[in-house]
Amino acid sequence: MSRGFITLGIDTEQDRVQYSYAMASSIKQCDSSAETCLVVDKDKMDNIPSKYYDAFDYIVELPFGNSAHKDGFHGMNIWQLYHCTPFEETIYLDSDTLVKNINLGLLWDELDSYDIAMSNISRTYRNDLTNKSKKFEFEYQYNLPKLYSNLIYFKSSSDLAQEWFKMADPVFQNWRDVYQHLFKEKKPATFSKSILANCVTHFLDCEQNISCNLNNLYDLDNHSQNFWNVDIPENWTDMLNYWFTDTQKIIIENSVISSGIIHYSDENFMNEEMISAIRSSIKISNRRKATA
Repeated sequence: MSRGFITLGIDTEQDRVQYSYAMASSIKQCDSSAETCLVVDKDKMDNIPSKYYDAFDYIVELPFGNSAHKDGFHGMNIWQLYHCTPFEETIYLDSDTLVKNINLGLLWDELDSYDIAMSNISRTYRNDLTNKSKKFEFEYQYNLPKLYSNLIYFKSSSDLAQEWFKMADPVFQNWRDVYQHLFKEKKPATFSKSILANCVTHFLDCEQNISCNLNNLYDLDNHSQNFWNVDIPENWTDMLNYWFTDTQKIIIENSVISSGIIHYSDENFMNEEMISAIRSSIKISNRRKATA
């Protein structure tokens, strides 16, 4: 059975594919035989710089075009992953994620008993469990599932996975209507992939079937780190000191993250020097298998 990792790499005027490249490279640092797939905008494959090819085994296009071409919220395209993954078992990761020093075989084994799975826990940079009350403010207020959609595992052969992504199609494309229908009092200010993914799970009443515990999943969302102070900046990199060491450990203040699936969530954290360090530590050839 084919297994692989997939991520969205919708390019903009800024080079945003570099984050997907760093993520895929970190996966291959864990296991150079691991397969990765980059999903790009329809008819925009030629816009992907060739310097990024070596980290991806597959580069495929969104089969139904970019749902976010007007709004610019590229997470709206999450529903299309089921239709374009080249794998029988897939792990979707947000592009602003690093996979560091984990046994990928054990990760697949942990998720294999599910048809589709998202974690109900994540950790702070200090390795504590995150404070879910802020990140899932609306989920708590309206009694919705509180799952982390920065990692989604699914089997293409699964009826439940098919149902989830089929429901995600209208929910994500018509998110304003969903907000209007579901949130009668306080409403989210703008598009949120996290909230909408939990809405999909709520509408299908399948939280118990897809909720899992990934103890090595880190979510560095600035409001989830158990800070006592109220005045928290938008980006955690504006508040905390951080380093990426020569041995490729991530140090934030006096805490070390040496292993895990790290959703750093702040693009200021990633830079060319860090990407080069990850790439220089692995030896893989350009082995891209297919485009579509």
